[in-house]
Amino acid sequence: MKLFKIGYALTGFLLAACTAFTGSYGLSKTDREIYRRALSLENDMEKMGFSEFSLADYKVRFYNGNCDYVVEGENISKEDAVLDVFAGTVWEVEGEYQVLIPTYEKFSALFDMLGAAGTVSQGMSEGTMAFTEESYSENAHVATIWHEAFHAWQTNRWQDEIDALMKRVNLSAEDNREDIIVREADENPKAAALFEEEMVLLEKAYEGEGEEKKEYILKALSLAEKRREILPDSANAMEFYLENLEGSARYVESLAYRSLEGDKAWEEHYMGEFSYEKGSGKYYQMGMLKGLLLDQTGEGWQEKFSLEEGFDGALKGVCQEE
Repeated sequence: MKLFKIGYALTGFLLAACTAFTGSYGLSKTDREIYRRALSLENDMEKMGFSEFSLADYKVRFYNGNCDYVVEGENISKEDAVLDVFAGTVWEVEGEYQVLIPTYEKFSALFDMLGAAGTVSQGMSEGTMAFTEESYSENAHVATIWHEAFHAWQTNRWQDEIDALMKRVNLSAEDNREDIIVREADENPKAAALFEEEMVLLEKAYEGEGEEKKEYILKALSLAEKRREILPDSANAMEFYLENLEGSARYVESLAYRSLEGDKAWEEHYMGEFSYEKGSGKYYQMGMLKGLLLDQTGEGWQEKFSLEEGFDGALKGVCQEE
C-alpha cells in the first residue's frame, strides 16, 4: 500500500497546467518577503499551543515552474524540482518532510486560467482554496505556508496512524477522496441533512456562552454519531481524516491569517455562512470550527489532541467535565 500522504494538492486542472509556465531565475523579492513574514509569526503561533510545532523546523520549497528555491532561515538554494506540479503539499526529500508551494507570482497568475476553466469554484468545494481570485494576497500565501508546515508536523507524528486507519477500510493513496465523499456521503440524503444540522449547532455553539454552548456541542456530536452509524466504513475513515487532519491545518492557517490581517478580514474569509456543497471542503471548515470551539472551552487542548479521539472526542471530554 502506498503512503497515504497528508497535505492538500490543488485541483487536477491546476496540476496538469504546470507545464504551461516557465520559471525565471532567482527567488523574487516578494517570495522572500512572504517567507520572512511567515517566520515572523513564530511567537504568535507558538501561543496556539501545539507542542514542538515550528515553521522554522521545515524547509520551504518555492516552485517556479522550472526549479525549486529551497529556503531555510537566511539560506536560499536552487535545486531541481522534486514535484513537477503546482501544488501546496508536503513531500519527503532526503529523509525529511519539506513544504512545497508555488511562488506567489506563479500561483496568482494561475487564477485567470482556473477561473476560465471553472476550477476556482471546484477548488473551493474541495477545500483546496480558502480564497477567491480577488481576495488571494501575499498574506494568504503566508497562511498557506503555515497550513502546509502543520501537515509536515502531522506527518512526523501521525503518519503510521493514518496509514493504519486507511488500511483497516482498504483505502490507499490511489483512492480518490473526492469520489469517496461524493459517492458515499454526499449522495446519501440523510447523511447530508445530518451534517448540515450538525454544522448549524456548532455555529450556534460558537456564538453561545456557558452551559448553552456545551449543550449545542453535545447535540452536534450526537448527530455526528448518527451519521457514522449510517455511512460505510470507508466514508467514515475519509471524513475523520479530512475533519481532523485537514480541518486542524485549516485552523492553523486561519490563525496565521488572523495574526496578519485582523479579526474583520479573518471573519470574512474563514467564518462566512455555511453552505453545504459536495466534496471535501466542508470538512476543512467543520474541523477548523471545532478547533475554535476547543479554544473557547478546553484551554490547552492542543497538548492533548490525538488521532485516537480527534476533535469529537476532545469536545466531548471538555463538555462532560465537572
